[in-house]
Amino acid sequence: MSTFLLVISFIIDGVIILALLTISNRVKKNEELEMRQEEVAREIEDMFTSYLMEIKEENKRMSSWLQPENHSTNEQAAEGEKAIVEEFESPKHYKVKSSEEHTTYSPPLSNMQRDFFERSDNSRILELRRMGYSAEEIAKKLDRGKTEIELFIKFNQKH
Repeated sequence: MSTFLLVISFIIDGVIILALLTISNRVKKNEELEMRQEEVAREIEDMFTSYLMEIKEENKRMSSWLQPENHSTNEQAAEGEKAIVEEFESPKHYKVKSSEEHTTYSPPLSNMQRDFFERSDNSRILELRRMGYSAEEIAKKLDRGKTEIELFIKFNQKH
């Protein structure tokens, strides 16, 4: 009888050990999965950070590029305002047009030139990628950021 109880005890101990091993394996798999998810989250965060930094740099370049243009536009506007003020100061320039003097508007005639349509950068990126260009080569061709190109390609991959 004691041998029977001893055998049953060993069987129960074996089942318990097997259950503990199975549980510990599942815990390890869950921990590995969490580590991978954290790594992917860090990669995405880094990618977005670099993408935002590139956008900031492009905005700075564009604002410095537009700055002289805005200045000249402001000067032109100021000159136009001076001309308007001069017109208002001298009342002899005012004339009331009669209804006969009014002309009707006619739209400009076309120059018989064909319209030129340019594809968007997004479609050009995908086409160059299909042609086998790397992200760096595409970025150089389109004068865009390498990270921006990589991000666009990654988001447009077919799963």
